[in-house]
Amino acid sequence: MQPTNKDQYATDLYKELYTISIDMLGHGSSGESIEAHLREKTDDILLITVVITEAKKNYYAQMRKEGNVFIGIGCIFILLGFLITFLNFHSNKSFDYAMYGFTSVGICLAFFGLYKIIG
Repeated sequence: MQPTNKDQYATDLYKELYTISIDMLGHGSSGESIEAHLREKTDDILLITVVITEAKKNYYAQMRKEGNVFIGIGCIFILLGFLITFLNFHSNKSFDYAMYGFTSVGICLAFFGLYKIIG
């Protein structure tokens, strides 16, 4: 069965509205402002609701994924700082750079990851 022009138009409209929604979410727009902007393109409230819901779901899933990566890297820096500090302390070497440097970088990365997850 061949898609009709109406089906093709609906698909193209959905993709266009979805792209606009993702771009606006990336710029920090609220749901109400996105809805108002999409209403300029179409009056179909059901389509607008579906597009915004899907865009938010995918956008926040991407943000959670990025946040988890930053938290993981931060935890590795914290662990590395701990291990270097532990080994240098028992061998009477200076451990200031490892203790303050690696741990501070790790904490900053972990908090940035939390920021990305929370939004």
